[in-house]
Amino acid sequence: MIRLQEYQVGEIVLPEGELGKGFCILESGTLEVIRDDRVLSEIDMKGAIFGELSEILSMKRDASIRAKTIAQVRHVEESVADIIAKNPKVAFKLIRTLGRRLYRMNKIATRGDSENEILKKATDSETSNAIDTTTRILVVDDKPNIIKQLSEMFAKSEWVVEGASDETSALAACENFSFSAILISMGLPSDGAIGLRRKLKTNHRVLNTPVIGMIVMGDESAQKKALDPGFADCISKPFNQNKMDAVLYKVMNLDSSARYFKFIEDFLFFELPPELSPFVINDIKENMDQRIRNTINEGILKIIIDVSSLEEVEEEAIEVVGEFSEKIEDMKLPMRGAIIATGEDAEMWNNLDGCEEWAICENLEEAKQSFEQEPSEGED
Repeated sequence: MIRLQEYQVGEIVLPEGELGKGFCILESGTLEVIRDDRVLSEIDMKGAIFGELSEILSMKRDASIRAKTIAQVRHVEESVADIIAKNPKVAFKLIRTLGRRLYRMNKIATRGDSENEILKKATDSETSNAIDTTTRILVVDDKPNIIKQLSEMFAKSEWVVEGASDETSALAACENFSFSAILISMGLPSDGAIGLRRKLKTNHRVLNTPVIGMIVMGDESAQKKALDPGFADCISKPFNQNKMDAVLYKVMNLDSSARYFKFIEDFLFFELPPELSPFVINDIKENMDQRIRNTINEGILKIIIDVSSLEEVEEEAIEVVGEFSEKIEDMKLPMRGAIIATGEDAEMWNNLDGCEEWAICENLEEAKQSFEQEPSEGED
């Protein structure tokens, strides 16, 4: 269906916030693209296509189109896919339109805010230019205890949790923040989880954010209900820290070994978690070689291994630390090491191959101070 409509000065042609279908063609006059009460650009070329991005990206419009002069607009109210299928030449015209629009917006960007106050200047302070790298998780559950539990569990990975008790508060949170992942309880009333996931996919801030369903352990019907409409994965209540971490790191495409290996100042800090499950052991071992290569590439020659938080020093922990130190020794790397360990058996870590000359310390500060001492005779 195609309809021709005339607009008076100031009338809205396409409103912000709606999910569009098809596109529009300017027949005469001039239009303005308005966002946050700012004029982003003008549309004044006869035959110009606009309004197509909403359907193409499945996103609500984030700007309004307003008539600057009396204008005539042809509304093509058929899906873009159907139109292109009937006339492939339309696809080329859409691409050319998008290219012109991008070129125009790039010119606006280079002018900065000197004319329209659209962008911050490149000479702003370091603080204002800082990129927020915080991993932020939205947890949607009407049970406050669940949000509290996940906040405490994710804090171990230095992730920030935003809680929402229902659809309304979840959608409001996504208007203000971007999230690395969204967790939704499949137990929300009236199948609210399915509807909420669908609505989130129309918000440009979280369009590509992975959504994970939270189910009660053993509830296979809830799991099927979550995976069928496109949830990225599921986690079960009660939560298992290791299994949950595995799912979150996978769907967010993060380096899971960052939980154990970190560069601090001028040394590599390798911290073993309190409990070494098979998943954690495999995760550490699979990333050892890459972490050692990264350390070499950074020019770092000091390593601190912290085993003080282990609930029990068992064979698995000894094997992990021994394998790591052996790899360094086999590569004949000129590295110095220290181990943070407490208790009567702390000295036994010097019995591992490659750790014979490493300092055994009670805390991080003592370990750092050990590097200030001259190497003992025979130490590389």
